[in-house]
Amino acid sequence: MAASRHRSGLAGASLFERLSAPSHSVPKADVVEATVTSIKRHLVELLNSHPGHSECAPGLGLLDLNDATLGALDLELKVESAIRECIERYEPRVQRVQVETQHHHDNDPLQLRFQVQAVLDVDHDMAETTIDLLLNDKRYLCLN
Repeated sequence: MAASRHRSGLAGASLFERLSAPSHSVPKADVVEATVTSIKRHLVELLNSHPGHSECAPGLGLLDLNDATLGALDLELKVESAIRECIERYEPRVQRVQVETQHHHDNDPLQLRFQVQAVLDVDHDMAETTIDLLLNDKRYLCLN
């Protein structure tokens, strides 16, 4: 099976992406780009899931962000920690995850922005990436 991953050039892609990919060789830059795209897509799904909604992984997802007892700074720190822990636990293609709150440049206090820095293992090579996340006014995390 490892040989088919190298042959397809999608070692960092999800199982279903690898199974549906053609078996021709893909340039290294395309492998990195495909892996980052796959990880981003997975993170949006993962971080918009909530604990208790998956029977096979009850802890899967991000905590409920509607806790009114938290202050703004407490909320930012709690969300940063929750995002980092969720990614580290449920996205095995990344390592050394760091999450930082990006303060708003506009006047929309209902949106929180986070920058995720991580190291990817792409076909046994390490690549660094940065992913910008936006928690919008509907409490939905999306790519910025």
